[in-house]
Amino acid sequence: MNITLIIGLVVAFGGVLMGFTQEGGVLTNLLKLPAFMIVVGGTIGSAFISFPIANIKRIPGAFKTMMFQKKHDYPKLIDMMCEIANKARRDGLLSLESEADKIKDPFIKKGLGYIADGADPEFLKQLLNNEIEANFKNVEDAAKVMEGMGGTSPTMGVLGTVMGMTTVLGHMGSDTSKIGTEIAGAFIATMYGVGIGNLIWLPLGNQMKVTAMHEAEHQEIVMEGLMAIQAGEPAARLRDRLNAKVGEIGKKGQAKGAERPAGTEA
Repeated sequence: MNITLIIGLVVAFGGVLMGFTQEGGVLTNLLKLPAFMIVVGGTIGSAFISFPIANIKRIPGAFKTMMFQKKHDYPKLIDMMCEIANKARRDGLLSLESEADKIKDPFIKKGLGYIADGADPEFLKQLLNNEIEANFKNVEDAAKVMEGMGGTSPTMGVLGTVMGMTTVLGHMGSDTSKIGTEIAGAFIATMYGVGIGNLIWLPLGNQMKVTAMHEAEHQEIVMEGLMAIQAGEPAARLRDRLNAKVGEIGKKGQAKGAERPAGTEA
């Protein structure tokens, strides 16, 4: 479970709502179903207009990956890859077929299976690269939808406020005693648009992209190890190689942030 994400949402909404009450606001005044329907309905509808349905269908899977993202233990991974390298050098590449059956990670399992089958190194590298790219793109496509919704949401909020003000101005010729309350209610839509866009859609989109990058980096390290195992590299040299790769990816992530993983084709 992505506890950091949950904590962030609680702190963000808690801070905004507590600040509102500290200014003398009443929380129940923020509950306006028409404004919520305009903002959320308009934003979701705009997403369906703006993006292919295939991108939208990827949101549940990307959300699940984000919420239950794996914590990668790189020292443990490197130890396992070195053990596999020793077995391959001792018993031959064909022995990796039985080794693959013991591993739960489908990416590693697939790579070992192809190595045991005697796949061409260039073919294997391209195959693994394609899978890394496909996995990254699936989550990235979902993140783009969320970011698009984050950009649309404030505009829907303004639209809701304009619609509310139209009603308020239409009542000015009759009872003017409630105009202040009605104007305040009209601006609730803008609050929904800005708040939901910047506290939900945009942060979730960014989190999805970060999750996709971390998964791609993990698979890049696995691919590096698999290619070295296929080439018959000794375990000691493989350990140095993978440790260097982990350090390289760590530095690159700090410098560039979440972007398309290196080593995969756009």
